[in-house]
Amino acid sequence: MDLSQPARTAPTGREALNAAFWDLGLRFEWDEATWGVLVEMEDLPSQIAYYLEHWQPHLLAVYEPAFLASLVESRLAVPTGSRMGMEAMSRA
Repeated sequence: MDLSQPARTAPTGREALNAAFWDLGLRFEWDEATWGVLVEMEDLPSQIAYYLEHWQPHLLAVYEPAFLASLVESRLAVPTGSRMGMEAMSRA
C-alpha cells in the first residue's frame, strides 16, 4: 500500500464534473479526449462555453455557460454521500 498518496475518497476532476452533470439532469459526459481539451482552459465557465459551442450548441439558446457553471459548482460543493441523481429525487 502506497502511503505517500492520499486515499481516494471522492471523484476528482472529470469524474466529479460528470457526476455533477448527472445529478443536475444534464446529460453531458466529458470523456478523456474532451477533457484533454477542456482542462487547458482557465475556468469552468470557459470549459462549459467551449463544450456547448462544439458539442451541444442548441443549449446556448436556453443556458448561459456562467449559469450552468454556477449550478455545477454548487453541486460539487455538496458532500458526495448526500448527492443523488435527478431520477432518485423525483421518486422521493
